[in-house]
Amino acid sequence: MTAPAPSLWRNRSFMLLLSGETASTFLAAFLHVALPAIAVTTLVASEFQVGLLGASESAAFLFLTLPAGAWVDRLSRRRVMITANLVRAALVALIPLAWVFNILSIPWLLWIVFGLGVCRVFFDVAYMSILPTLVTKATLTDANSRLQATFEVANATGPSIAGPLVAAFSAPVAPLMSVGGFLASAFTSWRIREPVVTRTVAQRDLGGEIREGLDFVRHHPLISRVVYSAMLSNLFGGLTFTMFPVLVLRQFGFGPTGLGLLMTISSLGALAGALAGPAFVKRLGDGHAIPMTALYEAVAGFGVPASLLVPHAFAFATLAVSGFLMMFGIVAFNIAQVSLRQRVCPERLLGRMNATVRFAVWGVNPFASLLSGTIAMLIGLQGLFWIGATGSMLAILILVFSPLWHLKKVDSYEEGVAAEGLAELPPPVL
Repeated sequence: MTAPAPSLWRNRSFMLLLSGETASTFLAAFLHVALPAIAVTTLVASEFQVGLLGASESAAFLFLTLPAGAWVDRLSRRRVMITANLVRAALVALIPLAWVFNILSIPWLLWIVFGLGVCRVFFDVAYMSILPTLVTKATLTDANSRLQATFEVANATGPSIAGPLVAAFSAPVAPLMSVGGFLASAFTSWRIREPVVTRTVAQRDLGGEIREGLDFVRHHPLISRVVYSAMLSNLFGGLTFTMFPVLVLRQFGFGPTGLGLLMTISSLGALAGALAGPAFVKRLGDGHAIPMTALYEAVAGFGVPASLLVPHAFAFATLAVSGFLMMFGIVAFNIAQVSLRQRVCPERLLGRMNATVRFAVWGVNPFASLLSGTIAMLIGLQGLFWIGATGSMLAILILVFSPLWHLKKVDSYEEGVAAEGLAELPPPVL
């Protein structure tokens, strides 16, 4: 008889990780609401400048993610997380400081946001790589679900509080609340007992280590399909998300309070997706759950362009429903695909695998942000949002026509791949 999996609630390191990131996520809502408010209202940014701001935030994923993965596999993942959080706290504190001295500008904001993106690259790669060393494989899906669920509770309550406060007080001051969240995350990360794991041999060249991670992802029959689909989905979804604050704040005039409320409603959908994620995986299978949850997200995405077609009185409700369902699908999809990736990847390659996936999937975001601003100026918001929704739907075809569509248990699939010598399948032709 199989012994029951150990309780995650009694896992001290997991609970420290959970509590620190929940506090950080809750207080980061002030930054997420304040940044677009500062750009659009305080600094009166154009559509192109809003796109440039989005590109600056994600540019680090394009340039630094691959070497970050190799470094994370060499270093203590816990220390990487601590350092990234401390630097993020310092960068966010510069925003109100620059405002007080009357030097806050779009270039200032671009550099600060770029620095935050650099820190996020290192933190995210280390965070996603440390989790499988803190819990067992049997509890990975539940661990990802509980992390995501508590994060979304913070996301749901944070914007609803942050929106009115940003509106009532000065938007450039609001990011100070986020400083406390990053410091809390740094403290709990410091208390984690990181297990001893196999590290990459330091004398190997960095390029060789990066190539090893790239080759693993590119040739893996399951991970490669997830990556190609997510790349296209992020590219087209980025068109929509970049201009969403412009739609809410300028086109409809809902203000920071309305933006915060929409973010809260979307976070409630994400919370529902986090809670339902393990059930999706259990009912649909380790692989089939991935394209099915992606489908929820893509269908719901059509609600954003539809909001420009309905009467103004129904626009907010349309955006709210669309945001709820979209985030439900996104989070359920992420739980399914991240858990699958963590199961099939060797521990020594976790940092480089996660970095390679982040590089491919998030590396398209700068282009999406720049394209979003350009397309919005050329054809308007409505045409932009229709392109984004349609492209996201087409990206799912890569998952539908892949082994994931019929996959129930990843363990049995891996055994079959090993037996048939299929571990080195070439990447799919798009």
